[in-house]
Amino acid sequence: MKAYIDPEKCIGCGACIAECPEHAIIMLPGFRSEVQAAKCNGCGHCVELCHRKAPVLRDEGIMPGHR
Repeated sequence: MKAYIDPEKCIGCGACIAECPEHAIIMLPGFRSEVQAAKCNGCGHCVELCHRKAPVLRDEGIMPGHR
């Protein structure tokens, strides 16, 4: 499992970036967070803290925008 951030829900607050123990989340232009799947360990910290429910854990094989 890896995290994926729904760009429609993300408001770019950066909370997930600060919380990620693997530094797997980056900020894209336009203030949207994105998970670098190669670094994500699937811990779910970002999922638990986001009040917008933008990050979700998904099976790696079905992740849109998988990097």
